[in-house]
Amino acid sequence: MAKCPDCHRELPLSGKCPFCQKTAGPTGGFSLKGLLSKSPQNADNAAPGAGSPRPAPSPTATPAAPPPVSPPPAPPTTPPVTPPTAPAEALPPLPDPQPAPPAAAPPSPEAPAPDAGPSIMATLRAKAGGAASGMVPPPPPPLGAAGAPPRPAAPPPGPKPATGASTPGMPGPRPVTTGTELVKRSPEPGAETADSEAGDAKGIFSSQVTGFGDEEMECAVLAGLLNDNYILETATSKGLVIELFSTKYSRAVCKAILALREENREGSLIDKIVIKNKLKQMGLFDLPMQNFLNRVMAQPCPTLDQVLHYMELMKEQALRRKLKEISQTIASYIEAPATAGVTLETFTNSIIEELRNVQKAKTTKRINLIKDEMKEIIRDIDQREINGEVEIIGFSFEPFHYLNIALSGFRKGFMYAIAGAPRRGKTTFTLELATAVATNCKIPVLFFTYEQTKKNLTYRLLAKESRLNPDSLQRKKVRSDMIMDAKFMGGWKKMQAYMDYFYIIEATKADTIDRIRSYAYNVMQDFNTEDIMIFVDYIQKMPLSRAYNDEKFKVEEISTELKALSIELNNPIMTISSLSKEGCMIDATPNAERPTMYHCKGSGDLEYDLDCAMIQAKDWGDTKELHAQLQHKAEEMGKDATRVPKVDVVNLYLDKNRDAPEGIYSVMQYLFFIEDNKFIELGPKYEDDRYRFSKIESLVDDLIQRNYIVFYDRDRESQHQKGRVQIKLKNV
Repeated sequence: MAKCPDCHRELPLSGKCPFCQKTAGPTGGFSLKGLLSKSPQNADNAAPGAGSPRPAPSPTATPAAPPPVSPPPAPPTTPPVTPPTAPAEALPPLPDPQPAPPAAAPPSPEAPAPDAGPSIMATLRAKAGGAASGMVPPPPPPLGAAGAPPRPAAPPPGPKPATGASTPGMPGPRPVTTGTELVKRSPEPGAETADSEAGDAKGIFSSQVTGFGDEEMECAVLAGLLNDNYILETATSKGLVIELFSTKYSRAVCKAILALREENREGSLIDKIVIKNKLKQMGLFDLPMQNFLNRVMAQPCPTLDQVLHYMELMKEQALRRKLKEISQTIASYIEAPATAGVTLETFTNSIIEELRNVQKAKTTKRINLIKDEMKEIIRDIDQREINGEVEIIGFSFEPFHYLNIALSGFRKGFMYAIAGAPRRGKTTFTLELATAVATNCKIPVLFFTYEQTKKNLTYRLLAKESRLNPDSLQRKKVRSDMIMDAKFMGGWKKMQAYMDYFYIIEATKADTIDRIRSYAYNVMQDFNTEDIMIFVDYIQKMPLSRAYNDEKFKVEEISTELKALSIELNNPIMTISSLSKEGCMIDATPNAERPTMYHCKGSGDLEYDLDCAMIQAKDWGDTKELHAQLQHKAEEMGKDATRVPKVDVVNLYLDKNRDAPEGIYSVMQYLFFIEDNKFIELGPKYEDDRYRFSKIESLVDDLIQRNYIVFYDRDRESQHQKGRVQIKLKNV
């Protein structure tokens, strides 16, 4: 028989391919018009097709000969003139052919009806059966009296199917390629969407199984999303999806909240009326939904830390529902594997893939390619070309200029530590840095103290700002003294620059790192910001959830958790560390040796977890020279040389400074006014001490001129009693 020029399948008697709707070409084969134009005598010979003789039927499969039928009158010799490009449907109607006589043998159940033409699948099955049994398939049904097959039923009115000839202006039919494996096209650049990660989360957490949920917890989360826009934004960035909720009512409310968030990005409050109207628009509001919404609105608003903790529990419950659904899928496949229509290998591969997705969703950290970070770096570099260079990367703490430049500010995700012996001003210096960050950056700063009270530290802050002694502030009449009152008011004005951003927390044994994390999230929620800085005084006194007999292991555990917290919050953390007895002895001796981070109490992994390690040590040479020149200056001015102000020169060593800027100094010098709890930066420490005298002399003159150094007057009685010893006894 003739074959289709495109798909190379055998054509039926109509001459039109049932797959690609094309007719036979001019060469080879035949068409319906050709059959109509032939004589009845040649129709029997042309019926098998392709000009080949019909194979002899098998004796066992030969049907009984039909009775003779008188042939109809011959058609006219002149065939009807039709356009060569007209389709077969455009032919004039033909007279109904006479019905073919029934065969003697009953037709096979697989054989098609005489008026429907041979079926492709039936022909293939017949050929396969004949080849297996050595039998020849039966001949096709006899033709009509006119030598043509029965005319098919007219198609219903409507658009005609596409034929092989292409219409002008329209593309032709797509060729069918057999035996070629289709290759999945890779997405074009830029085709990724921002919601791809959210879509993955929805697919992982979504399931048809209900249960494994806590309705009270879900109501609390929804209450937080409704009442606080910062909680909504943070929870969405942490992976909040509708599929985390276990009931249809909680999912509907969450869906409405997220839809309102997308519609209004300005952060307006979502109240009960707004969410109710949104549910009505979505067709999700009914009486049970009204009762559930009332229950949600009656819930008190939780904190951000509570919402994030609830979300972790809800994720675990959603994954349990997913595992339940996977187990049901496995059970249904075991009971009826034939109905699934897949092989065992394919089914197990799909189950393993789903289990891996559950495992990935349980992990809290998502791994990304370095390409994403490179895109942000390129944007940052291009932005600096427009806006200019950045002097400080992290949070600035001026007026400590040289240290600020050396560290490039307190950077996000970094952990800092300062260590020193007692009476070196570690807490005072850390308070100076903390208040400077709050003043310059206007971000919340948390200062956790494990050894002093909040009121005592507040007095020390007021003392350093007003340059009054903390004892005088707590004991004397400040308002009655004009000088003290003026200093007090000046210190109060300075504290107003940061008192709205600075927190002092009296930490106890219950304030573990988990509690510090909760404080941080709650304060970030109150300020509606992602920036915060934490100070801890000091690391050896921080409690843990479990007890350690060895202090070394305890400090290692605390430092590791603090470093993890700084990375989680993406904000800097600074802690204070005490020195061991050996380190304190080294610092108390006026020699060239100084303490290091290895002399910290319980030092183990502390120096490895830190991004910046600072050591305070007393500069005995400069301190001795400063004290001598202060006494000499007091004698010149006629003041009491025996009671000069207590001022130490303290060196700050940067033993570790990760990603430090180029050309910085590693040792800074500071003046520590012990009585006023005040630090003043002198500048870098130079190795050459040949100009120590002139340096200290100019420093003393500058301090006196700026009123940092005030000498005491001599006692009048002591002038006459010089060289004598006077003993006064109290009345008993």
